[in-house]
Amino acid sequence: MKTGKFFTLAACMLCGMLAFTSCSDDDDDNTKKPEVNDGKAKMMLAVDMAPTASMGYIIPVKDENVTEVNFTNAHEQKSTPYICTYKDWVFAIGGTMDANVTKYIRNNDGTLTQAGKVQIDRVVPMCANMIVMNETKAYATAPVENKIVIFNPTTMERTGEIDLVDTKWGVNGSNTPNPVGLFIRDNILYVGLCQFDNMPVCKTGAYVLLIDTKTDKPIKMISDMRLSSATVMGVCGMFVDEKNDLYVPCWGSYGYVPGHHSGLLRIKNGETEFDKSYCFNFTDREYPDVKGNKIQYVLSSHYAGNGEFYFFGYCPAYASATGADYINDKTNISFKADLYNCTAKVIDLPRTNGYSCAISHKNDLVYFGLVTESAGTGLFTYNRKTGECSKTPVMKVQGSITDIRFCD
Repeated sequence: MKTGKFFTLAACMLCGMLAFTSCSDDDDDNTKKPEVNDGKAKMMLAVDMAPTASMGYIIPVKDENVTEVNFTNAHEQKSTPYICTYKDWVFAIGGTMDANVTKYIRNNDGTLTQAGKVQIDRVVPMCANMIVMNETKAYATAPVENKIVIFNPTTMERTGEIDLVDTKWGVNGSNTPNPVGLFIRDNILYVGLCQFDNMPVCKTGAYVLLIDTKTDKPIKMISDMRLSSATVMGVCGMFVDEKNDLYVPCWGSYGYVPGHHSGLLRIKNGETEFDKSYCFNFTDREYPDVKGNKIQYVLSSHYAGNGEFYFFGYCPAYASATGADYINDKTNISFKADLYNCTAKVIDLPRTNGYSCAISHKNDLVYFGLVTESAGTGLFTYNRKTGECSKTPVMKVQGSITDIRFCD
């Protein structure tokens, strides 16, 4: 991860299948039916081009069987973009280099058309995350301005904001809680608060603010001292399992501070406090298949269902002796975890760099965006049924893949 360079690394702080059908047919009475042109892109990729260039792209991918992605229909972004999708809408989230959310519409020919933009943070070029509630209401976080912006995702116009500059939401006398992650469950907006001391180091503990989506008024802030740094940008968001239990990922200040652990906390269905019986601590355990038996933190993860949780663990034993190089060092290892038994094992995929923050799944395949030492760059797969891993990319992609999203 770009440890110590928070503003240049959205990809670390911190994602479908591609088929199309086009058909026309005749009725028995030879009356021609309307042509169906279902050629919309089903997979969206966000890539960062560092160190080649300080820029990124949003790329629509139409055919899941392509072996190499081209940039013909790509839309240029600033570095480290993330993605949010809602029906036929695709939103490019600026991350740590751009304060804007840009909207695109999926076209029937597999392309995207830009359809608006809204500025989120007016203090720094940073937009941490966003979530769409419905066709007329969406939320996005401005972590430095300490606001949650409300906007209309149809028109891309601001409709309000929730100002969090208040000692009620800060820690130890601070009035800057630094909102980042967002999730809506049962009409409550859960907001992960990073509570920065000095970016990227956070104050001790994990903090989540609960907001009533009907009134947009804060309800309360909850905390848990077992882990630190609740939620990150883009790729490691809160999620619910099949029981509607909400899981909160924590990245532990990159492991800079002793006692700041990375892992998962839980808020059970129907409850609004952290579950004291659950804490999946990633950093305070040993992994026999990892050099040095330790990982320092987890930023990138994905829940695939049925208790299957996948993540990239940063292993400091693979960092350069002269200082970590988060682009060239292959420090990140792929893991499969059991959400309920709190166990994890290494997946037989090549190590990747700290910019690799993309994990997603479709059916039996879990996709990992990897930049490897010698096996290539792009999307690798893990088969959930057979346990088989691809040895080379099933889809070659230039640059580091920072996000993957599948569209219906």
